[in-house]
Amino acid sequence: MLNLKLELKRGSKAQQVSLQTGLTRVGAKGARGIDIGIEGAAGELHVWDSPPKVVRVQGDDALIVSGESVDELLLQDGTEFAWAGVKFRFLDLPPVIEEIVEPEPARGAPSGGGTRPTLSTDPSVQRAWERVAAGLLVECGLADKSVTKRWQGAVMQNEWDADACAREILAASGGDLTNPKLLERAGRLERDLVMASFQRGIRGASRRARGAARSGAAFFVANVVAISVYSAIILALLILARVNYEWSLDGIIDRMVDAVTPG
Repeated sequence: MLNLKLELKRGSKAQQVSLQTGLTRVGAKGARGIDIGIEGAAGELHVWDSPPKVVRVQGDDALIVSGESVDELLLQDGTEFAWAGVKFRFLDLPPVIEEIVEPEPARGAPSGGGTRPTLSTDPSVQRAWERVAAGLLVECGLADKSVTKRWQGAVMQNEWDADACAREILAASGGDLTNPKLLERAGRLERDLVMASFQRGIRGASRRARGAARSGAAFFVANVVAISVYSAIILALLILARVNYEWSLDGIIDRMVDAVTPG
C-alpha cells in the first residue's frame, strides 16, 4: 500500500498529512470537498498519487517552485513547493504492509462458499455503486454543477479518477440520492442494459437482411446489364452481315418454321 504524505510548514508549525488514494484536494479551510484545508487560501491544488504530481486548478495563489510560478509539478520524495503561504514537502515513505485477518466463520455456518457479497460488505461492490450513482446524478441534473464542471475539466486534462469523482459528487449531492428522478432513471438504465444483447441481435439480423437484399438487387442488375450488352453486340453483327453480305436470318427462320409446321 502506498504511503504518500505532504509535510506542511507555516512559520514554526509543521504537520504531516497522508494523501488520499487517487486525488487529494488542497484548498481553503472549511470549503466543501477539500481534503487538506489551508487557512486563508485562495484557490485549489489537486495532488495525484499515480504518477505523483500537483496541479494548480484555480485561484489567485501561485504555485511556487524554486522561486518560479508553475501550474503543474511532478513530485518525487523530498520535492518542495510553496502555495498560499505554506511550504510543502512531498514524502514517499516505505509502503505500509497491512495484515488482513480473516474472521472465523460463525458456528454452524458452511465452511465453503460463504455468503454472496453485498453493498455493505464488499468494497468493490460499494465502489461500483458509487460510480453508477454519481453518473446518474449528473445525467439527471441533480449533481452539484461546480463539482461536475471541475471533473469535466479533469477529464479534458487526462486527470480522471473514477472513485474520487464519485465520492465528491455523492458528498456534494447529499439528499438528492432519494430523489424520485434518480430511481426512475436507474430503472430505465436497468431495462436498457437487460435488453442490450437482444437489441444487438435484432440490429445484426436487420443488417444481414439488408445486406442480402442489396446483394440480390446488385446480382439482378448486373445480369440485366450483361444480357443487354450481349444482345446489342449480336444485333450489331446481324446488321453488318445484312449490309455487307446481304445475309440475314430470315431464310433460316423460314425453313425452321416450315419444318415444324404440319404440311
